[in-house]
Amino acid sequence: MNARALAIVHNAIYDAWACYDRQAVGTRFGGSLRRPRAERTLDNKNEAISYAAHLALLDLYPEYKVAIDSMLRSLGGDPELTDPRPYSPAWIGLRTARAVLDHRHADGANQLGTPAYGDTTGYQPRNSPQTAGTFDPAAVTDPAHWTPLIVNGKTQRYLTPQFAVMQPFALSSPDQFTVPAPPAYPSVRMTAAIEELLDISANLTDEHKAIAEFWLNDDVTPPGAQQMWGRYVSARDGHGVDEDAKLFFGLNMAECDAAIGSWAVKRSYDFARPSTLVPYDRRGQQIRAWGGPGQGTVTMDGVNWQAYVAVPPFPATVSGHSTFSGAAAEFLRRFTGSDSFGDSYRFKAGASTVEPGLTPRTDVVLHWATFSEAAHQAGISRVYGGMHWSFDNEPGIEMGHRIGKVVHCQATRYFTGSHR
Repeated sequence: MNARALAIVHNAIYDAWACYDRQAVGTRFGGSLRRPRAERTLDNKNEAISYAAHLALLDLYPEYKVAIDSMLRSLGGDPELTDPRPYSPAWIGLRTARAVLDHRHADGANQLGTPAYGDTTGYQPRNSPQTAGTFDPAAVTDPAHWTPLIVNGKTQRYLTPQFAVMQPFALSSPDQFTVPAPPAYPSVRMTAAIEELLDISANLTDEHKAIAEFWLNDDVTPPGAQQMWGRYVSARDGHGVDEDAKLFFGLNMAECDAAIGSWAVKRSYDFARPSTLVPYDRRGQQIRAWGGPGQGTVTMDGVNWQAYVAVPPFPATVSGHSTFSGAAAEFLRRFTGSDSFGDSYRFKAGASTVEPGLTPRTDVVLHWATFSEAAHQAGISRVYGGMHWSFDNEPGIEMGHRIGKVVHCQATRYFTGSHR
C-alpha cells in the first residue's frame, strides 16, 4: 500500500511539474496543459507541485488532514483553496492531481472500499491460523502453503491479495515477470533450503542481526528504504526540482510495479513461510538454532524454531524486499548512468529492537558502494531474519531488475515527450 501511495503522490507531483517543462509530458494530459515559457519559473513549479502533493496526500490519508494542511501552509499555500484562477500554478497542481487520483481509484487496489484496500479476490488460506510461538503440526492441512499466524491475539489476514491483479504502470500485465516455482515439499531441494535456514539461525552474527533489523523498515516499509536511496542520490548529485520530479516519479513507479509483480507471484504460489514449514518439518527432532531474544544458540525441539524478526501477513515466494530493491537499484542505475551509490549506516551498539541493549555488542557499519550491493543486502536480510527462503531472494532481485528496466524505459518516454 505504501508503494502505491508513494507512486500516486509522485505521479501527481511529476504531472504538475511536467506542465512547466519544455519537453516532458504528463501521464494523464500529455503535453496539453504545457505552460508558456514565461511561466516556467521555479516558483510556479514549486507552487504547482505543492498543491498536487497536498491533494494526493489528503486523498490517501484523510485522517492526517491537519498535518497535511499545515505542510501546505508552511509552503505558502492555502489548503482551503477550491477555485483557483484557471491555468494558475495552483489550478495546474489540483487539475493534474485530480486526474491521477481518478485514474488510480479504478486501478483495482480497492482504496475506496469498505474497508479500504479490502480483499476483492475472495482469498481463503488452505491452513487454519496458528498461534505464534505454539505451533501445532496436527492443525496443518497443507504444509507447503501459507499459514496465517495469530500474533498477540490478532489473526493475520493476507494483506491486499488484490494487488496481484492491480493495474501496473509499465508492466504489460501484473504477471509479466515471474520466478521459478518453489521446491516441492517434501523434496531434496526443500530439505536443503530448510537446512540452510537452520544453519543461518544457529550462527547468527551481530552483523547478520543488524542487517536483518536495518532492512526491516517497520516505520516506513520496504519502499520507504528506497526513498532513502533516492534522497541520498539527490543530495549527492546536487538535484533541484527538475531532476527530483523525474527521479522520484520513476523510482516510485518502479516500486509500485514491483509490488504488483511480486504480489502476483505470491498469489500464484501461495507458498509457506519458514515460520511454519520449518517447525512442521523438524517437529520431534533436536536442532540447534537461535533460541529467542538474549538466548543465543540453543538446542531445541524443531517444532519450536522461530524467525529472528516478525513475520508479515502474506505468503513467502517471492520476497517483496528483494523485488522492491532490485527494481529501485535498476531504475537508479539507469537514471544516474552508474551503479555507484556510496551511502552507509552505523547501527549503534545495543540498538537492536529484538535484543535491546544486547545487540550488536559494538557498532556495525553497513556500507553500499553500489545500488546492486544495497539491493543484495536488502534481499539477504530477509533470509537472515528467517522469514524468507533463498529461493525467494535472488530470483526476486532479478525480477526486480527486469521491472526496473521496463519502468525506466516507460518513464523516459514521458521525460523526453515521446510517449504516445
